Amino acid sequence: MTLTFIAPSWHSVLARNALTEFDAMWSLPCDWVEAPNYRRGGWSGVTRHQLDTGQWVYVKRQQNQRRRLPQQFWQKRPTYFHEFLALQRLKSAAIPVVDCLYYGERADAAILVTLAPPDYIDLAVFARKHNATQLTIVMMRLLRVLRRLHRQRWQHGACYPAHVLVHPVTLKIMLLDLERFRKRLSMGAAARSDFSQLLRRSDFLTPAIRAHLHELYESAGRRNAPVFSLPRDPRNV
Repeated sequence: MTLTFIAPSWHSVLARNALTEFDAMWSLPCDWVEAPNYRRGGWSGVTRHQLDTGQWVYVKRQQNQRRRLPQQFWQKRPTYFHEFLALQRLKSAAIPVVDCLYYGERADAAILVTLAPPDYIDLAVFARKHNATQLTIVMMRLLRVLRRLHRQRWQHGACYPAHVLVHPVTLKIMLLDLERFRKRLSMGAAARSDFSQLLRRSDFLTPAIRAHLHELYESAGRRNAPVFSLPRDPRNV
């Protein structure tokens, strides 16, 4: 049995590219953006594919990579299924995430296809190419998005710079790679985990931003947690 979701606004495009069927997606060339990661008797990997519109998509394929469902702990589903649900949930909550075009599942295999937003680069690359003022604006936007997540007790689960996309002109951000997204028992638990991951991988941050992140990490979940007091964003975000 094959489970398939196709975003309504993308159905005609995928049909024109003969990519509405699981087998067609699975058979796409394996020019890996992320080489397959083999673990626990299975694997997962990411490729890029260009549609006839000129747009690029990320095609994520996996086999035998499962995680328990939070409400049905005895049942396991592919980790890409969890990411698919996270993208749907966050999109409906107006959290900036990448667009999901397709999700397919058959036996122990799963495929997730997302749009590669044009011109966006990851946070670490952005930090190397832009000044401290621009980085401050981006970090303010990211922290506000994370605060909205954590207020719902949602945890990104892999809050690394590579999983935050930034548009170098508009400075808008998007989140991606939500395989480990989950709901925690408390806002503080969600926040501490995400901030800890972000701090460990973000050696490019200015001392002021890093100190602020440390303060948020240490106080996450407390009633007297500090507000976001970074310098005022001149773009009024």
